[in-house]
Parts: sequence; structure tokens; C-alpha cells
Amino acid sequence: MVESPRKQQSRENAVSAEPRVAESESVLHSPSPGESQLAPTPMSPGTPQPVDGSMKRNLAVAVGRGLLGRCPDCGKGAMFRAYLRVNQRCPVCGEDLSAQRADDAPAFLTLLVGCLVGGAGVLLSDDASSQTPLLVVALFWLVVTAVASLLVLPRIKGAVVGYQWALRMHGFGAARTSPQRASTNTRQH
Repeated sequence: MVESPRKQQSRENAVSAEPRVAESESVLHSPSPGESQLAPTPMSPGTPQPVDGSMKRNLAVAVGRGLLGRCPDCGKGAMFRAYLRVNQRCPVCGEDLSAQRADDAPAFLTLLVGCLVGGAGVLLSDDASSQTPLLVVALFWLVVTAVASLLVLPRIKGAVVGYQWALRMHGFGAARTSPQRASTNTRQH
């Protein structure tokens, strides 16, 4: 079979170009004696720097401490100074908690829990005693739902703040500042 000059030229270029590319890559990426064999992974400017093992935050522990209303870092200091007002700093370890942005998440999750409790209660009451007047059942479960919501709301908010702290969201990833340095920094501004 006779090949056209164009096919022959493209085949020669493809064959001759492959070794040159491989040789140039091996020269560019050849590690020096003290350097690792692995190439560094490319990172965009917005990518956070990798965290060493001592700085890792356990998500389950932080959320559990938040559920108890404790500091997600030390687990000893109180997270709240009032019903839903989060302390600016942990009174024990000095962890900055002012970066929290719980916003509407605790309210929505509390609404979900409250509706499940109230709805299930009304349905179970109807099955247990169908002779009870509907108004009595509705008022009883309305009160139970309101009390349950008031008890659950701060715990869910603590869990949300613990979740944000563990994942370094909303400024929780900033370098830790001691309480003395923080007070001197605020005075200078």
C-alpha cells in the first residue's frame, strides 16, 4: 500500500515528538538528591493550607459538646451567657466563639423536632383514646410541643456552633489568639 506524503509526515512527527516530550518532562521534574519523588499538588490561591495532626478538630466531639452547651474546644467552659446568646470567648480556654453564624438553622431544626413530637403525640393520643375531646388533645400537645421546643432550641444552637467550629467555618479557622493578646488588639483599634 502506498502512503501519501502527508500521512507519512504526520506519522514521523508523532513518532519523533513523543520521545522529546518524555525527555523534557524527565529533565523538568527530576528530583534532586534531598527532594521527594512526588510532585507537589497544585493549589489555588483560595485553598486553605493543610492542617497538621495536632490542629484537627473532631466533628462528633465538637457537636456533642455543643449539645451540652459547652465550649467545642475544651468542653469545660459555658458556650452561652444567656438563653441563646453565645459568649464571645470561652471563659475557660479563651477560644474565640464570636465567629459563629448559626442564624436560622437552629430554628428550622427545632421546628422539625417540635412538629414531629406534636404530630406524633396527637396521632398517638387519638389511637389511645378516641373518646377524649379534640380540643383537650390539641391544647395538651400544643403545650408539650412549646416546652419541648424551648428545651431543644439552645441545644441545637450549641450543636450548630460546634459543627461550624469543627469545620472551621465563618472565621473559626483563624489562628488562635490568647485572651491577653485579644484584649490588647481590641484596645489598639
